Amino acid sequence: MAQIAELIPFNNACDEFISGKYILADIKIASILRIIAEDEKLKDIVSSCLESYDFNDKFTHSIHSKGNGYVLDVPTNEKEIIAFAFSLLYKLDNKDINFYDFISQFYKVDSDLPGKEFYNFANAIIIPFKQAINSIYSKRHIIVETDDYQKNYYNKIMTTVKLIARNIDNYKLKMNEKEEFTMLLNSLYLASEQNDKKLVYSLMIALDYFSRINKKTKPAYMSLEECFE
Repeated sequence: MAQIAELIPFNNACDEFISGKYILADIKIASILRIIAEDEKLKDIVSSCLESYDFNDKFTHSIHSKGNGYVLDVPTNEKEIIAFAFSLLYKLDNKDINFYDFISQFYKVDSDLPGKEFYNFANAIIIPFKQAINSIYSKRHIIVETDDYQKNYYNKIMTTVKLIARNIDNYKLKMNEKEEFTMLLNSLYLASEQNDKKLVYSLMIALDYFSRINKKTKPAYMSLEECFE
């Protein structure tokens, strides 16, 4: 699969960490966090995953004893691994958690191979984090190639609406909220299909209001808003 151009800096930062060494870990972690902080789309993805997320509680409950040591159960759900990994990297960067102590406690192996703990950490945390970011980014943002298509925001809106509709269960709305959201999306699709500018903008205002009340749908509204850029 071709790499999404907008994600190349993030992916490169993750790959540099994965292929790096313990001695430069703090620099590589800071680089990953900086790229996220400077990219509005990445920041929006991470922020939505962090909403109502209690890292300290999740971290405590993810630790289990094994033999003479401990293991860390990392979540597999995309949103949860993003929230978990980002929170962990943030605490490592702030020195709230000591990186060497952390990998020694949870990724120590009975091996004489140097850097094995670092390698295990990269595979357990950085790789799933990178994959989850890429996956969610590709679902939220429509990548189009032709200039004509990019200029036609009605087509972009319709494509985005279909994408949101396919993933509507991910927003975990109540039944009445889901019905209202679906009705607004369907109306926006029809208005775009008919090139009805006035109705499109009216429905965007309605969706903005809906996303302010139902904050879980804010990323969907943001992706629609981007169609006008």
